[in-house]
Amino acid sequence: MVVAALALPPLVAMVVPLTTLLLFGIFAGAGLACRTRPAVHKRFMLLATIAMLPPAMGRAMGRLFGMAHPALFFGAVVFFILAIVMYDRRRLGRVHPVTLWGGLALMMSFPARLALGKTDLWLTFAGWLVR
Repeated sequence: MVVAALALPPLVAMVVPLTTLLLFGIFAGAGLACRTRPAVHKRFMLLATIAMLPPAMGRAMGRLFGMAHPALFFGAVVFFILAIVMYDRRRLGRVHPVTLWGGLALMMSFPARLALGKTDLWLTFAGWLVR
C-alpha cells in the first residue's frame, strides 16, 4: 500500500489522490472545451491522463520495490510529459504552449502537493472528509 510505503500518515497521503482528481478534472475539462482545436484538445487530454498516473505509479513501485518514494513516482510521471515535449519538438519544431504550460503546472504541482499535505488547513480538511 502506498500510504505505508511512503511512511506518511493517511491524512497527509490523502492529498495525492484528491489533487490528482482535481488536476484531471481541470485538464479534461479544458480538453473538452477545446474539442474544435484538435492539437490543443489532444494535449489537454494527454495531460489529464498523465495527471492520473501518480497514485498508480506509487502503488506499482510499492509492490515491485517494497517502497515508493514520492520523487520516484512523480519522476516517472515527468517521463511521460517529456515524451510529449519530444514529440512536439520533432513534429512541430517547437513545444506546443499547452504542453509547455500544462506540463510545467503538472510538474510544479508535485512538490506543492506534498507541502500542502503537511499544512494544518489540509489536515483539518482531510479530517473533515473522513468523518
